[in-house]
Amino acid sequence: MKILAINGSPRGAQGNTDVLIQAFLNGARAEGATTEVVYVADLDIHPCIGCFACWTRTPGVCIHKDDMPEMLQRVRQADILVLATPLYGNMVTGILKNFIDRMLPLSNPAIEKIGSEYVHPARYDDGVFRFVVISNAGFPETHHFDGLRATFSQMESGPRAGCAGMICCAAGPMLTTPGMHDRVQWYLDATIAAGREVVRDGRITPETQSILDHSLAEDPAAYAGTINAYWQSVGVNLADSNDRPGVDEATHPVRIEPGVDDGSVRGLVSRLSNASLPETANELSAVIQFDIKDEDPGQYYLEIDTGRCTAYEGRHSAPSLTIHSPAQVWLNVCTGKLDGAAAYMSGQYQVTGDLSLLMQFGSLFAEA
Repeated sequence: MKILAINGSPRGAQGNTDVLIQAFLNGARAEGATTEVVYVADLDIHPCIGCFACWTRTPGVCIHKDDMPEMLQRVRQADILVLATPLYGNMVTGILKNFIDRMLPLSNPAIEKIGSEYVHPARYDDGVFRFVVISNAGFPETHHFDGLRATFSQMESGPRAGCAGMICCAAGPMLTTPGMHDRVQWYLDATIAAGREVVRDGRITPETQSILDHSLAEDPAAYAGTINAYWQSVGVNLADSNDRPGVDEATHPVRIEPGVDDGSVRGLVSRLSNASLPETANELSAVIQFDIKDEDPGQYYLEIDTGRCTAYEGRHSAPSLTIHSPAQVWLNVCTGKLDGAAAYMSGQYQVTGDLSLLMQFGSLFAEA
Protein backbone atom coordinates (compact mmCIF):
# COMPACT_ATOMS: atom_id res chain seq x y z
CA MET A 1 0.00 0.00 0.00
CA LYS A 2 1.23 3.49 -0.92
CA ILE A 3 0.34 6.46 1.25
CA LEU A 4 0.95 10.01 0.05
CA ALA A 5 0.67 12.73 2.69
CA ILE A 6 0.09 16.30 1.50
CA ASN A 7 1.17 18.72 4.22
CA GLY A 8 -0.67 21.98 3.59
CA SER A 9 0.90 23.91 6.47
CA PRO A 10 2.91 27.02 5.54
CA ARG A 11 5.29 25.99 8.34
CA GLY A 12 6.02 22.67 6.65
CA ALA A 13 8.04 20.23 8.73
CA GLN A 14 8.29 22.74 11.59
CA GLY A 15 4.55 22.88 12.31
CA ASN A 16 2.23 21.04 14.68
CA THR A 17 0.52 19.42 11.70
CA ASP A 18 3.66 17.51 10.79
CA VAL A 19 3.86 15.98 14.28
CA LEU A 20 0.51 14.32 13.62
CA ILE A 21 1.46 13.30 10.07
CA GLN A 22 4.63 11.59 11.23
CA ALA A 23 2.81 9.70 13.99
CA PHE A 24 0.16 8.48 11.53
CA LEU A 25 2.77 7.40 8.99
CA ASN A 26 4.80 5.61 11.68
CA GLY A 27 1.75 3.47 12.34
CA ALA A 28 1.17 2.90 8.63
CA ARG A 29 4.76 1.80 8.05
CA ALA A 30 4.48 -0.62 10.97
CA GLU A 31 1.79 -2.41 8.91
CA GLY A 32 4.00 -2.53 5.81
CA ALA A 33 2.90 0.58 3.91
CA THR A 34 5.28 2.77 1.94
CA THR A 35 4.88 6.46 2.73
CA GLU A 36 5.82 9.85 1.36
CA VAL A 37 5.26 13.40 2.62
CA VAL A 38 5.02 16.37 0.27
CA TYR A 39 5.15 19.90 1.65
CA VAL A 40 2.93 22.15 -0.45
CA ALA A 41 4.79 25.24 0.81
CA ASP A 42 7.88 24.00 -1.08
CA LEU A 43 6.05 23.54 -4.40
CA ASP A 44 5.32 25.89 -7.26
CA ILE A 45 1.57 25.54 -7.77
CA HIS A 46 -0.38 28.25 -9.54
CA PRO A 47 -4.03 28.84 -8.69
CA CYS A 48 -6.75 27.38 -10.88
CA ILE A 49 -8.14 30.11 -13.18
CA GLY A 50 -11.31 28.24 -14.14
CA CYS A 51 -10.51 28.07 -17.85
CA PHE A 52 -11.51 24.37 -18.09
CA ALA A 53 -8.76 23.72 -20.65
CA CYS A 54 -8.05 20.48 -18.75
CA TRP A 55 -11.56 19.41 -19.79
CA THR A 56 -11.61 20.81 -23.33
CA ARG A 57 -8.42 21.64 -25.24
CA THR A 58 -6.03 19.31 -23.38
CA PRO A 59 -8.15 16.70 -21.50
CA GLY A 60 -6.55 15.76 -18.22
CA VAL A 61 -3.72 18.28 -18.62
CA CYS A 62 -3.67 21.74 -17.01
CA ILE A 63 -2.38 24.80 -18.87
CA HIS A 64 -0.06 25.71 -15.98
CA LYS A 65 3.51 24.47 -16.33
CA ASP A 66 4.38 24.06 -12.67
CA ASP A 67 4.76 21.25 -10.10
CA MET A 68 1.13 20.13 -10.11
CA PRO A 69 1.20 17.73 -13.12
CA GLU A 70 3.85 15.63 -11.35
CA MET A 71 1.81 15.77 -8.14
CA LEU A 72 -1.28 14.49 -9.97
CA GLN A 73 0.72 11.47 -11.10
CA ARG A 74 1.73 10.78 -7.48
CA VAL A 75 -1.89 11.14 -6.36
CA ARG A 76 -2.98 8.60 -9.00
CA GLN A 77 -0.34 6.14 -7.76
CA ALA A 78 -1.38 6.45 -4.10
CA ASP A 79 -3.79 4.09 -2.38
CA ILE A 80 -4.34 6.50 0.51
CA LEU A 81 -4.09 10.27 0.27
CA VAL A 82 -3.53 12.15 3.54
CA LEU A 83 -4.71 15.76 3.33
CA ALA A 84 -3.20 17.62 6.28
CA THR A 85 -3.69 21.22 7.35
CA PRO A 86 -3.77 23.52 10.34
CA LEU A 87 -7.19 25.11 10.76
CA TYR A 88 -7.27 28.48 8.97
CA GLY A 89 -10.55 30.38 9.13
CA ASN A 90 -12.31 27.16 10.19
CA MET A 91 -11.10 25.55 6.97
CA VAL A 92 -7.95 24.40 5.18
CA THR A 93 -5.01 26.68 4.45
CA GLY A 94 -5.00 28.62 1.21
CA ILE A 95 -2.14 26.60 -0.24
CA LEU A 96 -3.90 23.29 0.43
CA LYS A 97 -7.14 24.61 -1.07
CA ASN A 98 -5.11 25.61 -4.11
CA PHE A 99 -3.73 22.05 -4.33
CA ILE A 100 -7.24 20.56 -4.10
CA ASP A 101 -8.57 22.95 -6.75
CA ARG A 102 -5.81 21.87 -9.11
CA MET A 103 -6.93 18.24 -8.84
CA LEU A 104 -9.70 19.11 -11.32
CA PRO A 105 -7.97 17.30 -14.25
CA LEU A 106 -8.64 14.02 -12.44
CA SER A 107 -12.37 14.54 -13.00
CA ASN A 108 -14.44 14.13 -16.13
CA PRO A 109 -16.58 17.15 -17.13
CA ALA A 110 -19.71 15.04 -17.57
CA ILE A 111 -22.34 15.20 -14.85
CA GLU A 112 -23.61 11.71 -14.15
CA LYS A 113 -25.86 10.16 -11.55
CA ILE A 114 -23.76 7.92 -9.34
CA GLY A 115 -25.65 6.44 -6.45
CA SER A 116 -28.21 9.00 -5.32
CA GLU A 117 -26.54 12.17 -6.65
CA TYR A 118 -25.20 13.83 -9.77
CA VAL A 119 -21.43 14.31 -9.79
CA HIS A 120 -18.38 14.45 -12.06
CA PRO A 121 -17.04 10.90 -12.56
CA ALA A 122 -13.33 10.09 -12.25
CA ARG A 123 -11.32 10.48 -15.45
CA TYR A 124 -8.98 7.59 -14.65
CA ASP A 125 -9.58 4.24 -12.97
CA ASP A 126 -6.41 4.75 -10.91
CA GLY A 127 -7.68 8.17 -9.87
CA VAL A 128 -9.96 6.53 -7.31
CA PHE A 129 -8.49 6.69 -3.81
CA ARG A 130 -9.30 6.81 -0.12
CA PHE A 131 -8.27 9.79 1.96
CA VAL A 132 -7.53 10.69 5.57
CA VAL A 133 -7.84 14.21 6.94
CA ILE A 134 -5.35 15.43 9.55
CA SER A 135 -5.77 18.84 11.13
CA ASN A 136 -4.98 20.77 14.28
CA ALA A 137 -6.31 24.02 15.72
CA GLY A 138 -5.20 26.55 18.29
CA PHE A 139 -8.65 26.48 19.89
CA PRO A 140 -9.21 24.10 22.82
CA GLU A 141 -12.63 22.85 21.66
CA THR A 142 -13.31 20.31 18.93
CA HIS A 143 -16.44 21.95 17.48
CA HIS A 144 -14.21 24.42 15.60
CA PHE A 145 -13.56 21.60 13.11
CA ASP A 146 -17.25 21.29 12.16
CA GLY A 147 -16.82 23.27 8.92
CA LEU A 148 -13.74 21.27 7.93
CA ARG A 149 -15.51 17.99 8.62
CA ALA A 150 -18.54 19.05 6.60
CA THR A 151 -16.38 20.01 3.63
CA PHE A 152 -14.53 16.70 3.50
CA SER A 153 -17.71 14.75 4.14
CA GLN A 154 -19.03 16.37 0.96
CA MET A 155 -15.84 15.43 -0.86
CA GLU A 156 -16.39 11.83 0.22
CA SER A 157 -19.76 11.76 -1.52
CA GLY A 158 -18.05 11.94 -4.91
CA PRO A 159 -17.16 8.84 -6.95
CA ARG A 160 -13.38 8.94 -6.70
CA ALA A 161 -12.75 9.30 -2.97
CA GLY A 162 -13.81 7.71 0.29
CA CYS A 163 -12.90 8.97 3.73
CA ALA A 164 -10.98 6.55 5.95
CA GLY A 165 -11.12 8.87 8.98
CA MET A 166 -10.45 12.38 10.25
CA ILE A 167 -7.88 13.30 12.90
CA CYS A 168 -8.85 16.76 14.17
CA CYS A 169 -6.65 17.76 17.10
CA ALA A 170 -7.88 20.66 19.26
CA ALA A 171 -5.25 22.59 21.28
CA GLY A 172 -2.63 21.60 18.70
CA PRO A 173 0.09 23.96 20.05
CA MET A 174 0.45 21.56 22.99
CA LEU A 175 2.04 19.07 20.55
CA THR A 176 5.21 21.19 20.39
CA THR A 177 5.11 22.98 23.77
CA PRO A 178 8.21 22.15 25.85
CA GLY A 179 7.36 19.98 28.82
CA MET A 180 4.06 18.74 27.38
CA HIS A 181 5.26 15.49 25.78
CA ASP A 182 3.89 13.19 28.46
CA ARG A 183 0.53 14.98 28.46
CA VAL A 184 -0.03 14.56 24.69
CA GLN A 185 1.43 11.07 24.19
CA TRP A 186 -2.01 9.45 24.51
CA TYR A 187 -3.13 11.38 21.43
CA LEU A 188 -0.02 10.51 19.44
CA ASP A 189 -0.44 6.85 20.40
CA ALA A 190 -4.01 6.97 19.03
CA THR A 191 -2.73 8.63 15.85
CA ILE A 192 -0.16 5.85 15.41
CA ALA A 193 -2.94 3.31 15.92
CA ALA A 194 -5.01 5.10 13.28
CA GLY A 195 -2.18 4.70 10.77
CA ARG A 196 -2.00 0.99 11.44
CA GLU A 197 -5.77 0.58 11.18
CA VAL A 198 -6.09 2.43 7.87
CA VAL A 199 -3.54 0.07 6.30
CA ARG A 200 -4.90 -3.06 7.96
CA ASP A 201 -8.66 -2.37 7.94
CA GLY A 202 -9.09 0.42 5.38
CA ARG A 203 -10.34 2.90 7.99
CA ILE A 204 -9.84 4.22 11.50
CA THR A 205 -11.80 2.06 13.91
CA PRO A 206 -14.64 3.69 15.88
CA GLU A 207 -12.75 3.04 19.13
CA THR A 208 -9.66 4.92 17.98
CA GLN A 209 -11.74 7.63 16.33
CA SER A 210 -13.52 8.30 19.63
CA ILE A 211 -10.13 8.95 21.28
CA LEU A 212 -9.01 11.24 18.46
CA ASP A 213 -12.21 13.26 18.77
CA HIS A 214 -11.12 14.52 22.22
CA SER A 215 -9.21 17.77 22.79
CA LEU A 216 -5.68 17.83 24.15
CA ALA A 217 -6.75 20.56 26.58
CA GLU A 218 -8.05 19.13 29.85
CA ASP A 219 -8.94 22.64 31.06
CA PRO A 220 -9.90 24.97 28.17
CA ALA A 221 -9.74 28.07 30.40
CA ALA A 222 -6.23 27.29 31.62
CA TYR A 223 -5.12 26.51 28.08
CA ALA A 224 -6.57 29.78 26.78
CA GLY A 225 -4.81 31.65 29.57
CA THR A 226 -1.47 30.16 28.54
CA ILE A 227 -1.98 31.09 24.89
CA ASN A 228 -3.02 34.63 25.86
CA ALA A 229 0.04 34.94 28.09
CA TYR A 230 2.26 34.00 25.16
CA TRP A 231 0.77 36.70 22.93
CA GLN A 232 1.12 39.27 25.67
CA SER A 233 4.73 38.24 26.20
CA VAL A 234 5.55 39.05 22.57
CA GLY A 235 3.93 42.48 22.80
CA VAL A 236 0.36 41.87 21.64
CA ASN A 237 -2.11 44.15 23.43
CA LEU A 238 -5.08 41.92 24.21
CA ALA A 239 -8.29 43.89 24.65
CA ASP A 240 -9.23 42.30 27.96
CA SER A 241 -5.74 41.79 29.36
CA ASN A 242 -6.22 44.47 32.01
CA ASP A 243 -9.61 43.27 33.20
CA ARG A 244 -8.83 41.58 36.48
CA PRO A 245 -11.24 40.19 39.05
CA GLY A 246 -11.66 42.24 42.20
CA VAL A 247 -9.23 41.73 45.06
CA ASP A 248 -10.17 41.78 48.73
CA GLU A 249 -9.02 44.87 50.53
CA ALA A 250 -5.33 44.73 51.29
CA THR A 251 -4.03 43.38 54.55
CA HIS A 252 -1.48 45.47 56.38
CA PRO A 253 1.82 44.64 54.68
CA VAL A 254 4.78 43.32 56.61
CA ARG A 255 8.09 43.54 54.86
CA ILE A 256 9.93 40.24 54.41
CA GLU A 257 13.66 40.57 54.88
CA PRO A 258 15.59 39.41 51.82
CA GLY A 259 17.57 36.22 51.62
CA VAL A 260 15.90 34.19 54.39
CA ASP A 261 14.93 30.88 52.72
CA ASP A 262 13.53 28.10 54.91
CA GLY A 263 12.16 25.96 52.08
CA SER A 264 8.69 27.53 52.16
CA VAL A 265 7.11 29.78 49.54
CA ARG A 266 7.60 32.65 52.00
CA GLY A 267 11.31 31.81 52.02
CA LEU A 268 11.33 31.62 48.24
CA VAL A 269 9.72 35.06 48.00
CA SER A 270 12.38 36.34 50.39
CA ARG A 271 15.13 34.94 48.17
CA LEU A 272 13.55 36.37 45.02
CA SER A 273 13.52 39.85 46.55
CA ASN A 274 17.29 39.61 46.99
CA ALA A 275 17.93 38.76 43.34
CA SER A 276 19.47 41.18 40.87
CA LEU A 277 16.85 41.92 38.20
CA PRO A 278 17.86 42.13 34.54
CA GLU A 279 18.07 45.50 32.76
CA THR A 280 14.76 44.74 31.08
CA ALA A 281 13.11 45.28 34.47
CA ASN A 282 14.42 48.84 34.87
CA GLU A 283 11.20 50.29 33.48
CA LEU A 284 8.90 47.66 34.94
CA SER A 285 6.42 48.56 37.66
CA ALA A 286 4.36 45.58 38.82
CA VAL A 287 3.10 43.63 41.82
CA ILE A 288 3.12 39.83 41.84
CA GLN A 289 0.80 38.41 44.50
CA PHE A 290 1.14 34.84 45.79
CA ASP A 291 -1.95 33.11 47.18
CA ILE A 292 -0.60 29.88 48.66
CA LYS A 293 -3.40 27.57 49.74
CA ASP A 294 -1.60 25.32 52.19
CA GLU A 295 0.89 27.63 53.87
CA ASP A 296 0.37 29.98 56.78
CA PRO A 297 -0.17 32.87 56.26
CA GLY A 298 0.07 32.07 52.54
CA GLN A 299 -0.31 35.66 51.29
CA TYR A 300 2.86 37.30 49.97
CA TYR A 301 3.71 39.71 47.20
CA LEU A 302 6.69 41.08 45.33
CA GLU A 303 6.70 44.76 44.42
CA ILE A 304 8.89 45.47 41.41
CA ASP A 305 9.72 49.10 40.69
CA THR A 306 12.49 50.56 38.50
CA GLY A 307 14.75 47.57 38.74
CA ARG A 308 14.30 46.87 42.45
CA CYS A 309 12.21 44.16 44.12
CA THR A 310 10.74 44.23 47.63
CA ALA A 311 8.89 41.36 49.36
CA TYR A 312 5.90 41.70 51.69
CA GLU A 313 3.67 39.43 53.69
CA GLY A 314 -0.03 40.20 53.15
CA ARG A 315 -2.42 41.07 50.30
CA HIS A 316 -1.90 43.93 47.89
CA SER A 317 -5.00 45.94 46.98
CA ALA A 318 -4.37 45.83 43.24
CA PRO A 319 -1.79 43.25 42.18
CA SER A 320 -0.72 43.07 38.54
CA LEU A 321 -0.65 39.28 38.68
CA THR A 322 -1.92 36.81 41.27
CA ILE A 323 -0.65 33.23 41.42
CA HIS A 324 -2.98 30.77 43.20
CA SER A 325 -1.10 27.58 43.98
CA PRO A 326 -0.37 24.83 46.48
CA ALA A 327 3.01 25.48 48.06
CA GLN A 328 4.80 22.43 46.68
CA VAL A 329 3.57 23.00 43.14
CA TRP A 330 4.96 26.53 43.01
CA LEU A 331 8.21 25.49 44.68
CA ASN A 332 8.61 22.74 42.08
CA VAL A 333 7.96 25.19 39.25
CA CYS A 334 10.52 27.67 40.56
CA THR A 335 13.18 25.01 41.13
CA GLY A 336 12.70 23.47 37.68
CA LYS A 337 11.25 20.18 38.93
CA LEU A 338 7.95 20.98 37.22
CA ASP A 339 7.41 22.69 33.87
CA GLY A 340 5.45 25.87 34.55
CA ALA A 341 3.45 25.90 31.31
CA ALA A 342 2.54 22.22 31.59
CA ALA A 343 1.51 22.61 35.23
CA TYR A 344 -0.64 25.62 34.39
CA MET A 345 -2.40 23.99 31.44
CA SER A 346 -3.12 20.90 33.52
CA GLY A 347 -4.72 23.03 36.24
CA GLN A 348 -2.15 22.45 38.99
CA TYR A 349 -2.14 26.19 39.70
CA GLN A 350 -4.17 29.18 38.51
CA VAL A 351 -3.41 32.81 37.77
CA THR A 352 -5.38 36.03 37.38
CA GLY A 353 -4.25 39.35 36.02
CA ASP A 354 -1.43 40.18 33.60
CA LEU A 355 -0.40 36.83 32.18
CA SER A 356 2.54 38.36 30.35
CA LEU A 357 4.19 38.74 33.75
CA LEU A 358 3.85 35.00 34.24
CA MET A 359 5.69 34.43 30.98
CA GLN A 360 8.49 36.76 32.16
CA PHE A 361 8.81 35.24 35.63
CA GLY A 362 11.69 32.92 34.80
CA SER A 363 13.74 35.61 33.07
CA LEU A 364 13.07 38.21 35.77
CA PHE A 365 14.33 35.94 38.54
CA ALA A 366 16.81 33.81 36.61
CA GLU A 367 19.63 34.61 39.05
CA ALA A 368 17.59 33.36 42.03
